[in-house]
Amino acid sequence: MDFVCQRSDLARGIATVERAVGAHDDREILEGILIRADGDRLQLVATNLELGIECYVPAVIRRPGAAVLNGRVLGQIVRKLGGDDVVYTTEENKTARIESGRSRFTVHTMDADDFPSLPQVDAGPMWRISQGQLKRMIRHTAFAAAADDSRPFLTGVLFEVEEGELRLVATDSSRLSYYESRLKEPAAQGGTGIVPLPCLTELARILDSDDETDVEFTVTESQAVFCLPDARVISRVIEGRFPDYRRVMVVDQPCKFTLSRQELYDAIERVSLVARRNTPIVRVKVADGLLALSAHEAEVGQAFEEIPVAQQGQDHETAYQARYLLEVLRAMDADEIEVGLGEGLRQGSIRAVGDEAFIYIVMPVRVG
Repeated sequence: MDFVCQRSDLARGIATVERAVGAHDDREILEGILIRADGDRLQLVATNLELGIECYVPAVIRRPGAAVLNGRVLGQIVRKLGGDDVVYTTEENKTARIESGRSRFTVHTMDADDFPSLPQVDAGPMWRISQGQLKRMIRHTAFAAAADDSRPFLTGVLFEVEEGELRLVATDSSRLSYYESRLKEPAAQGGTGIVPLPCLTELARILDSDDETDVEFTVTESQAVFCLPDARVISRVIEGRFPDYRRVMVVDQPCKFTLSRQELYDAIERVSLVARRNTPIVRVKVADGLLALSAHEAEVGQAFEEIPVAQQGQDHETAYQARYLLEVLRAMDADEIEVGLGEGLRQGSIRAVGDEAFIYIVMPVRVG
């Protein structure tokens, strides 16, 4: 295998796939990136058997072939090269020469036949949505998935496709984040599956932020596949039954108010500074058009801040974990938000003003 390509193109391709490289795996081959040269491009593939990513890089192929190189070593070499072009030449004894500018490296390779193949895509419907919108949906929901794997079905994001609509839902049982959006075309056949968080983290990293380019995807009983113009992400789906999220989205809230998202975020961040030793709890009190935020720590001190709000309904007082509020406010991109407070220990909600597509449900905490 011999080829020449732009260093920037190769570096981009490696950056796309290297997060799927297996770390400290008993199988050395999984620590590598498969490079296959054919036609007028390179195929780069990495997998840890749970997640697989492949992408394509333009190149001048002098001799077709394939080899596996250690992903960490290859990435470090290519990122540090000084030249514009990379010349790859196969040497004897399973080694390869990589040249660029004044630099020359000789690195060991592994047999491409030993590299595991990515799963074949199940025959099924493919749906289409803009890359920017899917990236937005992932950002608004993935943070709410559970970190504790004692209940694996909560450690991913539920994908639901029905007719012309895509719904993403994530919950850790103390909060729930929901986002719905229209597909580019109505789906002749729907589908559902729980996509693992590592897959969505990497997918969001390589998705474009604009709404001009599309991503095709499908979610089946066994796998999720996302196809971009120059890349493909394949992941297993999580087994288990996702909770009936619709039950908690019907909320009776006697108190609602609107305010600036950034202003609320900054205020919560400030008042929770005094409660860093334990799980920061922020008390929320709404009365006479003022939102009062407070926190205290016996051995540290206390904090208090007031913000004018547009209040609807009765006065109310409750408390939430500061992290559960900060994470959703950080993920949102709306300027103005509406906050709803439930009676007693019933759930509260946060949504963008004038946008019914997204809603965040959060449970309050009992304080003495």
